[in-house]
Amino acid sequence: MNATQLQDFKDLLSVPSKTYKEEGMVKYITSVLDNIEGVSYYLDHKMNVYATKGKLPEGKYYPMFIAHTDTVHELQDKIVVKEEYLRKPNTFGKSYDDTEYLSLKGYLEDGTPTGIGGDDKVGIFIAIELLKTLNYCKVGLFVSEETGCIGSSQCDLSFLEDVGYAIQFDCPGDHLITEYCSGVQLYQKNGEFINKILPIFSKAMGCDIDQQSHPYTDVSQIKLKGDFSCINFSCGYYNMHTSKEFVVVQDVENAFNSALNMVNELGFELYEFLGPNDTYENDYDDDDLYTFNSTIWDNIEMEYTNDEFTIEDHRTDNFISLDYEQTVELYLFLKEQLNDKY
Repeated sequence: MNATQLQDFKDLLSVPSKTYKEEGMVKYITSVLDNIEGVSYYLDHKMNVYATKGKLPEGKYYPMFIAHTDTVHELQDKIVVKEEYLRKPNTFGKSYDDTEYLSLKGYLEDGTPTGIGGDDKVGIFIAIELLKTLNYCKVGLFVSEETGCIGSSQCDLSFLEDVGYAIQFDCPGDHLITEYCSGVQLYQKNGEFINKILPIFSKAMGCDIDQQSHPYTDVSQIKLKGDFSCINFSCGYYNMHTSKEFVVVQDVENAFNSALNMVNELGFELYEFLGPNDTYENDYDDDDLYTFNSTIWDNIEMEYTNDEFTIEDHRTDNFISLDYEQTVELYLFLKEQLNDKY
Protein backbone atom coordinates (compact mmCIF):
# COMPACT_ATOMS: atom_id res chain seq x y z
CA MET A 1 0.00 0.00 0.00
CA ASN A 2 1.63 3.24 -1.11
CA ALA A 3 1.52 6.50 0.87
CA THR A 4 -1.43 7.87 -1.13
CA GLN A 5 -3.50 4.73 -0.63
CA LEU A 6 -2.66 4.66 3.07
CA GLN A 7 -3.81 8.26 3.47
CA ASP A 8 -6.99 7.54 1.51
CA PHE A 9 -7.63 4.58 3.79
CA LYS A 10 -7.10 6.67 6.92
CA ASP A 11 -9.43 9.36 5.54
CA LEU A 12 -12.18 6.79 5.02
CA LEU A 13 -11.67 5.24 8.45
CA SER A 14 -12.00 8.68 10.03
CA VAL A 15 -15.56 9.10 8.68
CA PRO A 16 -18.07 8.32 11.47
CA SER A 17 -20.94 6.01 10.56
CA LYS A 18 -23.61 4.14 12.52
CA THR A 19 -26.58 2.10 11.41
CA TYR A 20 -29.36 4.42 10.18
CA LYS A 21 -26.93 7.36 10.42
CA GLU A 22 -24.86 6.72 7.31
CA GLU A 23 -25.36 9.94 5.37
CA GLY A 24 -21.81 11.15 6.06
CA MET A 25 -20.28 7.92 4.83
CA VAL A 26 -22.40 7.84 1.68
CA LYS A 27 -21.49 11.47 0.99
CA TYR A 28 -17.80 10.63 1.37
CA ILE A 29 -18.12 7.60 -0.94
CA THR A 30 -19.88 9.52 -3.69
CA SER A 31 -17.28 12.31 -3.51
CA VAL A 32 -14.60 9.69 -4.16
CA LEU A 33 -16.57 8.02 -6.97
CA ASP A 34 -16.98 11.40 -8.66
CA ASN A 35 -13.22 11.45 -9.20
CA ILE A 36 -12.69 7.93 -10.58
CA GLU A 37 -12.54 8.00 -14.37
CA GLY A 38 -14.96 5.68 -16.13
CA VAL A 39 -17.20 5.06 -13.11
CA SER A 40 -20.93 5.70 -13.16
CA TYR A 41 -23.09 5.30 -10.07
CA TYR A 42 -26.50 5.90 -8.59
CA LEU A 43 -28.26 5.73 -5.22
CA ASP A 44 -31.59 4.05 -4.59
CA HIS A 45 -34.34 5.04 -2.15
CA LYS A 46 -32.54 3.32 0.75
CA MET A 47 -29.27 5.18 0.02
CA ASN A 48 -27.54 2.04 -1.28
CA VAL A 49 -24.72 2.90 -3.68
CA TYR A 50 -24.41 1.10 -7.04
CA ALA A 51 -21.26 1.73 -9.11
CA THR A 52 -20.12 0.34 -12.47
CA LYS A 53 -16.73 0.63 -14.16
CA GLY A 54 -16.50 0.07 -17.92
CA LYS A 55 -18.86 -1.51 -20.44
CA LEU A 56 -18.41 -5.20 -21.17
CA PRO A 57 -19.25 -6.77 -24.53
CA GLU A 58 -22.43 -8.80 -24.81
CA GLY A 59 -22.11 -12.25 -23.25
CA LYS A 60 -19.62 -11.17 -20.59
CA TYR A 61 -20.36 -10.66 -16.90
CA TYR A 62 -19.07 -8.27 -14.24
CA PRO A 63 -17.34 -9.25 -11.03
CA MET A 64 -19.23 -7.53 -8.22
CA PHE A 65 -17.69 -6.38 -4.94
CA ILE A 66 -19.84 -5.81 -1.87
CA ALA A 67 -19.50 -3.94 1.43
CA HIS A 68 -21.78 -2.13 3.88
CA THR A 69 -21.75 1.50 4.92
CA ASP A 70 -22.76 1.24 8.58
CA THR A 71 -20.89 0.27 11.74
CA VAL A 72 -22.14 -0.65 15.21
CA HIS A 73 -20.28 2.18 16.95
CA GLU A 74 -21.89 5.31 18.36
CA LEU A 75 -21.69 8.27 16.02
CA GLN A 76 -18.80 10.58 16.92
CA ASP A 77 -17.97 14.09 15.75
CA LYS A 78 -14.54 12.92 14.62
CA ILE A 79 -12.44 9.76 14.63
CA VAL A 80 -8.70 10.29 14.95
CA VAL A 81 -6.87 7.46 13.14
CA LYS A 82 -3.47 6.56 14.55
CA GLU A 83 -0.77 4.20 13.30
CA GLU A 84 0.36 1.65 15.88
CA TYR A 85 2.17 -1.69 15.93
CA LEU A 86 -0.18 -4.25 17.48
CA ARG A 87 -0.41 -8.00 18.03
CA LYS A 88 -3.28 -9.88 16.45
CA PRO A 89 -5.74 -11.29 19.04
CA ASN A 90 -7.22 -14.78 18.83
CA THR A 91 -9.87 -14.55 16.13
CA PHE A 92 -12.55 -17.12 15.22
CA GLY A 93 -10.49 -20.11 16.27
CA LYS A 94 -7.08 -18.89 15.14
CA SER A 95 -4.27 -17.99 17.54
CA TYR A 96 -1.39 -15.68 16.62
CA ASP A 97 2.17 -15.27 17.86
CA ASP A 98 3.74 -12.15 19.38
CA THR A 99 4.46 -10.46 16.03
CA GLU A 100 3.35 -6.82 15.94
CA TYR A 101 1.88 -5.42 12.72
CA LEU A 102 1.40 -1.91 11.40
CA SER A 103 -2.20 -1.20 12.33
CA LEU A 104 -4.74 1.60 12.29
CA LYS A 105 -6.76 2.32 15.43
CA GLY A 106 -9.44 4.90 16.24
CA TYR A 107 -9.54 7.46 19.04
CA LEU A 108 -11.67 10.39 20.09
CA GLU A 109 -10.01 13.79 20.19
CA ASP A 110 -9.50 13.42 23.96
CA GLY A 111 -7.53 10.19 23.41
CA THR A 112 -10.30 7.77 24.39
CA PRO A 113 -10.28 4.62 22.21
CA THR A 114 -13.28 4.22 19.94
CA GLY A 115 -14.23 1.59 17.42
CA ILE A 116 -12.60 2.39 14.09
CA GLY A 117 -15.34 0.58 12.15
CA GLY A 118 -13.12 -1.78 10.18
CA ASP A 119 -16.33 -3.79 9.89
CA ASP A 120 -16.95 -2.84 7.16
CA LYS A 121 -15.00 0.28 6.21
CA VAL A 122 -12.23 -2.08 5.13
CA GLY A 123 -14.62 -3.64 2.63
CA ILE A 124 -15.56 -0.18 1.33
CA PHE A 125 -11.90 0.74 0.87
CA ILE A 126 -11.10 -2.48 -1.01
CA ALA A 127 -14.14 -2.05 -3.27
CA ILE A 128 -13.21 1.55 -4.11
CA GLU A 129 -9.58 0.59 -4.82
CA LEU A 130 -10.81 -2.15 -7.15
CA LEU A 131 -12.93 0.41 -9.01
CA LYS A 132 -9.80 2.51 -9.45
CA THR A 133 -7.67 -0.43 -10.63
CA LEU A 134 -9.85 -2.74 -12.72
CA ASN A 135 -11.19 -1.86 -16.16
CA TYR A 136 -14.48 -3.66 -15.55
CA CYS A 137 -16.33 -4.31 -12.30
CA LYS A 138 -19.42 -3.49 -10.27
CA VAL A 139 -19.67 -2.42 -6.65
CA GLY A 140 -22.66 -2.51 -4.30
CA LEU A 141 -22.36 -0.64 -1.00
CA PHE A 142 -25.38 -1.35 1.16
CA VAL A 143 -26.81 0.46 4.19
CA SER A 144 -27.71 -0.91 7.60
CA GLU A 145 -26.21 -4.39 7.43
CA GLU A 146 -25.63 -4.56 11.17
CA THR A 147 -29.34 -4.76 12.00
CA GLY A 148 -30.19 -7.46 9.48
CA CYS A 149 -29.03 -6.52 5.98
CA ILE A 150 -31.70 -3.85 5.55
CA GLY A 151 -30.18 -2.29 2.44
CA SER A 152 -29.14 -5.43 0.56
CA SER A 153 -32.48 -7.09 1.26
CA GLN A 154 -34.00 -4.37 -0.94
CA CYS A 155 -31.26 -4.41 -3.59
CA ASP A 156 -32.03 -3.18 -7.10
CA LEU A 157 -32.40 -6.49 -8.93
CA SER A 158 -31.66 -4.96 -12.33
CA PHE A 159 -28.12 -4.20 -11.13
CA LEU A 160 -27.50 -7.95 -10.75
CA GLU A 161 -28.59 -9.00 -14.22
CA ASP A 162 -25.08 -8.97 -15.74
CA VAL A 163 -23.12 -10.04 -12.65
CA GLY A 164 -21.05 -13.22 -13.00
CA TYR A 165 -19.96 -13.61 -9.36
CA ALA A 166 -19.96 -11.52 -6.19
CA ILE A 167 -17.23 -11.09 -3.57
CA GLN A 168 -17.61 -9.42 -0.19
CA PHE A 169 -14.81 -8.52 2.22
CA ASP A 170 -16.52 -8.57 5.61
CA CYS A 171 -14.88 -11.23 7.78
CA PRO A 172 -12.48 -10.50 10.64
CA GLY A 173 -8.94 -11.84 10.76
CA ASP A 174 -6.93 -13.14 7.82
CA HIS A 175 -8.09 -16.73 7.39
CA LEU A 176 -11.86 -16.94 6.93
CA ILE A 177 -14.16 -17.75 4.04
CA THR A 178 -17.93 -17.78 4.43
CA GLU A 179 -19.43 -20.91 2.87
CA TYR A 180 -22.88 -20.57 4.46
CA CYS A 181 -24.37 -17.27 5.56
CA SER A 182 -27.76 -16.99 7.30
CA GLY A 183 -28.29 -20.60 6.23
CA VAL A 184 -27.69 -19.65 2.59
CA GLN A 185 -25.15 -21.70 0.63
CA LEU A 186 -23.04 -19.18 -1.29
CA TYR A 187 -21.19 -21.43 -3.74
CA GLN A 188 -20.94 -25.03 -4.84
CA LYS A 189 -18.63 -27.05 -2.62
CA ASN A 190 -15.67 -28.31 -4.67
CA GLY A 191 -17.04 -26.44 -7.68
CA GLU A 192 -15.06 -24.53 -10.29
CA PHE A 193 -15.58 -21.17 -8.58
CA ILE A 194 -14.19 -22.07 -5.14
CA ASN A 195 -11.49 -24.34 -6.55
CA LYS A 196 -10.12 -21.46 -8.60
CA ILE A 197 -10.11 -18.80 -5.89
CA LEU A 198 -9.33 -20.72 -2.71
CA PRO A 199 -5.61 -21.18 -3.48
CA ILE A 200 -5.38 -17.53 -4.58
CA PHE A 201 -6.75 -16.24 -1.27
CA SER A 202 -4.65 -18.67 0.77
CA LYS A 203 -1.46 -17.60 -1.03
CA ALA A 204 -2.25 -13.89 -0.74
CA MET A 205 -3.01 -14.08 3.00
CA GLY A 206 -0.10 -16.42 3.67
CA CYS A 207 -2.02 -18.95 5.74
CA ASP A 208 -4.43 -21.88 5.64
CA ILE A 209 -8.03 -20.87 5.05
CA ASP A 210 -11.00 -21.92 7.18
CA GLN A 211 -14.36 -22.24 5.40
CA GLN A 212 -17.06 -21.45 7.98
CA SER A 213 -20.70 -20.55 8.47
CA HIS A 214 -21.44 -17.01 9.62
CA PRO A 215 -24.59 -15.38 10.98
CA TYR A 216 -25.29 -12.79 8.30
CA THR A 217 -23.92 -10.23 5.94
CA ASP A 218 -25.06 -8.70 2.66
CA VAL A 219 -23.70 -11.41 0.39
CA SER A 220 -26.39 -13.79 1.66
CA GLN A 221 -29.10 -11.44 0.43
CA ILE A 222 -27.38 -11.01 -2.93
CA LYS A 223 -27.08 -14.79 -3.33
CA LEU A 224 -30.81 -15.20 -2.72
CA LYS A 225 -31.47 -12.72 -5.51
CA GLY A 226 -28.86 -13.84 -8.05
CA ASP A 227 -28.07 -16.98 -10.04
CA PHE A 228 -24.31 -16.58 -9.55
CA SER A 229 -21.72 -17.78 -7.04
CA CYS A 230 -20.91 -15.55 -4.06
CA ILE A 231 -18.32 -15.53 -1.29
CA ASN A 232 -17.17 -13.50 1.72
CA PHE A 233 -13.54 -13.16 2.84
CA SER A 234 -11.44 -11.98 5.77
CA CYS A 235 -10.02 -8.51 5.28
CA GLY A 236 -7.89 -7.71 8.31
CA TYR A 237 -10.03 -6.13 11.02
CA TYR A 238 -9.74 -7.38 14.60
CA ASN A 239 -11.65 -6.99 17.89
CA MET A 240 -14.73 -6.20 15.84
CA HIS A 241 -17.62 -4.30 17.43
CA THR A 242 -15.49 -3.07 20.35
CA SER A 243 -13.62 0.11 21.24
CA LYS A 244 -10.41 -1.93 20.85
CA GLU A 245 -11.07 -2.62 17.17
CA PHE A 246 -8.15 -2.11 14.80
CA VAL A 247 -7.12 -2.86 11.22
CA VAL A 248 -3.89 -4.53 10.08
CA VAL A 249 -2.63 -2.69 6.99
CA GLN A 250 -0.83 -5.67 5.45
CA ASP A 251 -3.94 -7.87 5.71
CA VAL A 252 -6.01 -5.24 3.91
CA GLU A 253 -3.41 -5.00 1.13
CA ASN A 254 -3.27 -8.79 0.86
CA ALA A 255 -7.06 -9.02 0.59
CA PHE A 256 -7.06 -6.36 -2.14
CA ASN A 257 -4.34 -8.19 -4.08
CA SER A 258 -6.24 -11.46 -3.76
CA ALA A 259 -9.28 -9.82 -5.35
CA LEU A 260 -7.22 -8.63 -8.30
CA ASN A 261 -5.78 -12.11 -8.79
CA MET A 262 -9.24 -13.68 -8.51
CA VAL A 263 -10.57 -11.49 -11.30
CA ASN A 264 -7.56 -12.40 -13.44
CA GLU A 265 -8.30 -16.08 -12.84
CA LEU A 266 -12.11 -16.01 -13.06
CA GLY A 267 -12.36 -13.50 -15.87
CA PHE A 268 -15.68 -12.03 -16.92
CA GLU A 269 -17.77 -15.18 -17.03
CA LEU A 270 -20.90 -16.37 -15.25
CA TYR A 271 -20.22 -18.82 -12.42
CA GLU A 272 -23.76 -20.01 -12.06
CA PHE A 273 -24.96 -21.45 -8.78
CA LEU A 274 -28.59 -22.05 -7.91
CA GLY A 275 -27.82 -24.15 -4.81
CA PRO A 276 -30.32 -25.39 -2.27
CA ASN A 277 -30.76 -22.41 0.02
CA ASP A 278 -33.08 -24.26 2.38
CA THR A 279 -30.97 -24.75 5.49
CA TYR A 280 -33.74 -23.28 7.65
CA GLU A 281 -37.38 -24.25 7.61
CA ASN A 282 -39.42 -21.15 8.40
CA ASP A 283 -43.15 -20.66 8.81
CA TYR A 284 -44.30 -17.10 8.20
CA ASP A 285 -47.40 -15.38 9.45
CA ASP A 286 -48.66 -11.84 9.39
CA ASP A 287 -47.91 -11.10 13.03
CA ASP A 288 -44.39 -12.43 13.47
CA LEU A 289 -41.21 -11.98 11.46
CA TYR A 290 -40.27 -15.63 11.92
CA THR A 291 -41.97 -18.53 13.62
CA PHE A 292 -39.17 -21.10 13.44
CA ASN A 293 -39.75 -24.79 13.15
CA SER A 294 -39.45 -26.06 16.71
CA THR A 295 -36.61 -28.42 15.87
CA ILE A 296 -34.33 -25.43 15.27
CA TRP A 297 -34.72 -24.27 18.87
CA ASP A 298 -33.47 -27.64 20.03
CA ASN A 299 -30.11 -26.66 18.54
CA ILE A 300 -29.93 -23.10 19.86
CA GLU A 301 -27.65 -22.36 22.81
CA MET A 302 -27.62 -19.01 24.62
CA GLU A 303 -24.99 -18.07 27.17
CA TYR A 304 -24.10 -14.93 29.13
CA THR A 305 -20.59 -14.88 30.62
CA ASN A 306 -18.02 -12.18 31.29
CA ASP A 307 -20.35 -9.42 30.09
CA GLU A 308 -20.80 -11.17 26.70
CA PHE A 309 -24.06 -12.64 25.43
CA THR A 310 -23.65 -15.40 22.81
CA ILE A 311 -26.32 -17.16 20.73
CA GLU A 312 -25.15 -20.22 18.79
CA ASP A 313 -26.92 -22.52 16.32
CA HIS A 314 -25.25 -25.93 16.54
CA ARG A 315 -26.78 -27.06 13.25
CA THR A 316 -24.74 -24.58 11.22
CA ASP A 317 -22.18 -23.27 13.75
CA ASN A 318 -23.58 -19.79 13.15
CA PHE A 319 -23.22 -17.56 16.20
CA ILE A 320 -23.46 -13.95 17.26
CA SER A 321 -21.78 -12.32 20.26
CA LEU A 322 -22.91 -9.10 21.92
CA ASP A 323 -21.07 -7.06 24.52
CA TYR A 324 -22.84 -5.66 27.59
CA GLU A 325 -24.03 -2.43 25.95
CA GLN A 326 -25.29 -4.27 22.86
CA THR A 327 -27.10 -6.81 25.06
CA VAL A 328 -28.85 -4.02 26.95
CA GLU A 329 -29.79 -2.36 23.65
CA LEU A 330 -31.24 -5.65 22.36
CA TYR A 331 -33.17 -6.18 25.61
CA LEU A 332 -34.71 -2.71 25.48
CA PHE A 333 -35.63 -3.14 21.82
CA LEU A 334 -37.33 -6.51 22.43
CA LYS A 335 -39.09 -5.18 25.50
CA GLU A 336 -40.51 -2.28 23.51
CA GLN A 337 -41.65 -4.55 20.68
CA LEU A 338 -43.35 -6.99 23.04
CA ASN A 339 -45.04 -4.20 25.01
CA ASP A 340 -46.40 -2.77 21.75
CA LYS A 341 -47.75 -6.16 20.73
CA TYR A 342 -49.14 -7.43 24.04
